[in-house]
Amino acid sequence: MASSSAARALLWLATTQALLHTPAPRRAHRRVSPARAAARMPPPEEPGAPEEESGLDYAASVALGAAKRREREAALGASDMEVTFLGTASCVPSITRGVSCTSLRHDGTTWLFDAGEGSQIQVQRSHLVHPGKVDAIFVTHLHGDHSFGLPGLMCLIGQNRVKGDAPVEVFGPQGLRLYLRASLKLTHARVAAPYVVHELVGVPLLAPPGFRPPPPPFKQSETQLERNFLADPDKNFGEQRGGRDIRPDADGAWTLAPRGALAVRAAPMRHTVPCVGYVAVEPDKAGTLDVAKVEPILARNADALKQAGVKEPKRIFRLLKDMARDQTFTFPDGTALKRSECVGEDKPGRVVVICGDTADASALLPLLPARGADVVVHEATNARLEPWDADKTDAEVAEATAAHGHSTPTMAAKFASLAAAKCLALTHFSPRYRGDNALSSISTMDKIEASARQGFDEDVIAAWDLLTLPVNAKTVEEAARREGDAERLAVADAVRKERAKATAAKSKVPVRRAPAKAPPARRTATAR
Repeated sequence: MASSSAARALLWLATTQALLHTPAPRRAHRRVSPARAAARMPPPEEPGAPEEESGLDYAASVALGAAKRREREAALGASDMEVTFLGTASCVPSITRGVSCTSLRHDGTTWLFDAGEGSQIQVQRSHLVHPGKVDAIFVTHLHGDHSFGLPGLMCLIGQNRVKGDAPVEVFGPQGLRLYLRASLKLTHARVAAPYVVHELVGVPLLAPPGFRPPPPPFKQSETQLERNFLADPDKNFGEQRGGRDIRPDADGAWTLAPRGALAVRAAPMRHTVPCVGYVAVEPDKAGTLDVAKVEPILARNADALKQAGVKEPKRIFRLLKDMARDQTFTFPDGTALKRSECVGEDKPGRVVVICGDTADASALLPLLPARGADVVVHEATNARLEPWDADKTDAEVAEATAAHGHSTPTMAAKFASLAAAKCLALTHFSPRYRGDNALSSISTMDKIEASARQGFDEDVIAAWDLLTLPVNAKTVEEAARREGDAERLAVADAVRKERAKATAAKSKVPVRRAPAKAPPARRTATAR
């Protein structure tokens, strides 16, 4: 009996050891796209790369690169209007870049443009963007790298929001309201911030030539349960009533009217899904009043002004500043004072352009004031760079990029030049371009900037995550010079006429109503 037990114990031990020493079966090899592989692996060694030339290891390279970027960002200065890049990658987030999300801060207001996957993490990493201060979110289109982060971001904002704050305004193309409503309701997200969705109605699909659009994402045969569940906003999951359907103006662009001091309009971009770009314009600031010149005139007319019903004569200061440039104010003693004689030149308001994904952003040009833009944020998904494109020409890379509804740095530079921008900020880079601080990665971005500078004479910066860019206004002289650029303004006028013609033609198309159908047969729970 003892020997039998010992034999079984030895057999069990031998079997266990055999299992422990048996190699695990090899997993089938899975293909990884070159772009995704580049995002995961260290940057490819290029001839003459900074690390190779100096013999640095990766850690030392990152430290030097970080110092270089800090120095460059410090040289940009600061402003009361700033753009912070929370995500600068296209397609998928990586360990070195988040996907599309850009912040615009002005006068105590924080706006976000797009909210790709992981945006809530990027917001928390930034020391300048506070989630509780976000007043509006502008979505350019519904591709995942611009919208997957929106539901989670709304929950983060909700956890940092003060009770009683106005709802967050969310703007974007049709489908955005249903997407956000379904995401928050189906996941029972009761911590989402109060919000309203304003949809831009009728954003056209300006697909690149040869692109075959996919079928519509929604089927018409909804069940009664789906209609009831998603038909109305539910404040339990954040959504408030009051969301608007914003229709295009006669020029084919949309006027958004968000809360805040900036005026915002949108225009369609050439991309593979309905997509818009945004233009935010700050009102002009009145020039400085020459108080020393006005005060003696006001003093001798103070009593007469009071008798005329002006209880506080010093209010005339504000009246003079608010008048038109060539308008005249006549005091009771007959003194006539022109605004231009006592008020300095008005300071032009700043203009920020944030394009969505696009192979052609020219529809935004007519929305700009004559002086043009101050900062243009434009995508530059691909560029011809070695070693990736050693067997391709610049034209071939540009053609392939445009065929997917995207731009190269050269294409972005052309738009920025037409927009009379002071600064071009490039973003939305392919995952193959790493965003870390290694000198080799910075060298790649330097090449992308150099490509853009060939067609743009002003400042160019290839953005990295958490970069903050000040928005500085043109001087009065610069604005006047740009307003006299007849060739550039002629291009904008031609685009304006083309968009207005397309909008007018679309409005004349008769609406075909589908014939009435019998209600669908009622389904049982098991039929689904």
